[in-house]
Amino acid sequence: MTSCPTGVVHRTATHRTMVPVATDASQQSKVDVSEDSVQHGEHYGRPAKRRRVRGSDQRQTSSATMQCVGARRKRKSLSLLPDMPLDILYEVFLHLHPYDLLHLARTTKTLRRLLMTRSASTIWRRARENVPGGLPDCPKDMSEPAYANLMFDPHCHFCVKARVMKIMWACRVRCCKSCFKDNFVEIVEVWKACHLKYDEIRPGAMLPAEAVNNKLYFLKRDITKLIEQLDALNGDADAIKNFEADRMQAIEKLDDSVDVFEAWSTAAKHRRQEERTQLIRRREEQILERLRLAGFDDMTEPELRKRISLHPLVQQPKELTDRIWNNIKKPIIAWAEGGRAELRMQRHCQQYTNRLRVLRDYLKDFYTLHHYPEVVPSVADFSWYTPTFRQIVGKGHDEVLNHWATHRDDFFKTVEVVVEEWRRNMARRLYGMIPPELRPPLIQPHKHQHGGANNPEANEVVGKEDTGPADEHILRALHASVAWFRCTVNGCLLDYPRVLAHECAKAGPPINLHPETEMDALQNAYNIMLKEFPWNFTGDKIVYDVNAHHAAGKIVRATLTNTNAVPNFTDKFWLDNLDERYVCGQCSKGGFLCVMPWRVAVKHLSDADHRDKDVKLTVVNVEDRFGVLDREARLDDLHDDCYKMWGCIRYGCRTPAMNLAEMIDHSFIRHDITAPLQGVDYGLHPDAITSPGVPADDELYPERLFTTPILR
Repeated sequence: MTSCPTGVVHRTATHRTMVPVATDASQQSKVDVSEDSVQHGEHYGRPAKRRRVRGSDQRQTSSATMQCVGARRKRKSLSLLPDMPLDILYEVFLHLHPYDLLHLARTTKTLRRLLMTRSASTIWRRARENVPGGLPDCPKDMSEPAYANLMFDPHCHFCVKARVMKIMWACRVRCCKSCFKDNFVEIVEVWKACHLKYDEIRPGAMLPAEAVNNKLYFLKRDITKLIEQLDALNGDADAIKNFEADRMQAIEKLDDSVDVFEAWSTAAKHRRQEERTQLIRRREEQILERLRLAGFDDMTEPELRKRISLHPLVQQPKELTDRIWNNIKKPIIAWAEGGRAELRMQRHCQQYTNRLRVLRDYLKDFYTLHHYPEVVPSVADFSWYTPTFRQIVGKGHDEVLNHWATHRDDFFKTVEVVVEEWRRNMARRLYGMIPPELRPPLIQPHKHQHGGANNPEANEVVGKEDTGPADEHILRALHASVAWFRCTVNGCLLDYPRVLAHECAKAGPPINLHPETEMDALQNAYNIMLKEFPWNFTGDKIVYDVNAHHAAGKIVRATLTNTNAVPNFTDKFWLDNLDERYVCGQCSKGGFLCVMPWRVAVKHLSDADHRDKDVKLTVVNVEDRFGVLDREARLDDLHDDCYKMWGCIRYGCRTPAMNLAEMIDHSFIRHDITAPLQGVDYGLHPDAITSPGVPADDELYPERLFTTPILR
């Protein structure tokens, strides 16, 4: 019994016929395997594979199988394009853009040979006619493909870096910044390269040059080519002169072409900008139409149109399609709803907005007369804290405004009276913030001897005086060294009267897009017109600082050790005149002392690291004090430049506290003043962080420079 080869017995007829089909008789005889030879055990190896011919049954493959295998996309090729009849091919090329021709010439060698020949120049010239707005004629020193490459392909001609938009028209190149320094030189280098052999010619006038930052730059390869051309003349003076004249004439023509190209570039830029603007306007109209169809019939209002036009999704130079609208519909509708609510809000508060605008314009002359550092009410304070102006801001009272418009003297007299009332009112408000146990005791006024103590009229006067603290007592309490307030917005420590001018105290609630009451409308008007609110409008921006109160008392007792000083009756001006310097024992370590003025010491001792602690405070002796003052005097200019302590005093201008750099910028932008002068253009702001010449922070000094024993 003969054994059959493995795998041969089970082969079917189908498998036996899967043999490559020979293209000729000789190849067929070599690969033909007969059925008899297989049956007799003659094994010729595995037959070669051939491409399977799909039958009708194989075309009906399941979708699951197709998803697993995936269909290969047949790669497209332009190899057959040159085989088309030339007249048809040229007709196609005539309708292309020069940039498209340039890309096409870079696809295959055949197309490149077809488009880069001189006979194809007609195609390039006709293609230039397809450019919107037209193109200048191709310069005689350039070929048509090179011209198209220069005009439309935004890449560096040296490193092929993309997005090089600036064209150097004279040198006929685009160059990125990194390649510029390697391929361009200044006129000095041109002279160095030519003056040894050709010192009688002007090489700068014989070469194309580009002006960059008011300097002329020349292409290195142009210089090399020029020297080669000069060397080819073998020192013939007449030939060199003629060559120089020809080159200079060519450069003059080149400069004329540069002017043409610059004009074309400017016109093309304006045309593109106009096309972009038209696309944006068309898109805006299409979006407005979609919004009207969505129920926003009030989109014709100028305010709403302006709001919609400012949305980034509207400011795009693209046509609006259904797909794009579905993608941007939600944010655009939300933006439109917000604009509608804002328009209703503005109309609701328009009465207050107009009155505040009129009041602000009327008060400009007043602010010019009472500039910084005098503390006067802001426009918002006038409209809220003074009954006279508060009635005017409300509805009605047009006759008062009309009277003041024609009688300015009456207006200023009224304002002066109102300002005094405002100061008394604010002082009483601040005095009411001081806890009763921390207020200085009332000083009983002397009784007037109107016929003795039994005189009823005298007793009646005394009774009236005893009903509350007098204005003098309130001011004495506010000017006391222990009277300190703190802003709850940024935690600024404030004394009187700085607290009345503090910027944080002018903050208020944000704009309410859904106002319901007249108060909501007035608050919105403050936001829109003044960008600030009346002082401490919400009642929680300013509080009395008890910790600073106790810290100031400690400083007064340390300063007046040998006296029976009463902190409540020691005012701040007295301590300012003493101008002592203090050392914190807790923060003095590592061979350095923490030294500060008395106002800084109040802030230092009342912060979170020192409050409720037994911090030792030392007053330096006279010698050490003079040393500290001398060092501070050398830093006066630095402090005055860095600290926010200046305000503009130009006509009617009211600015927050700024440092000197900000003040200079404001003077230039707002008033066109390049060198503002102190006392003329700006002055010390009432909300200044410190006084001139006095540091606003503690400073470290080497302990070896001091002779005062430091308490720790």
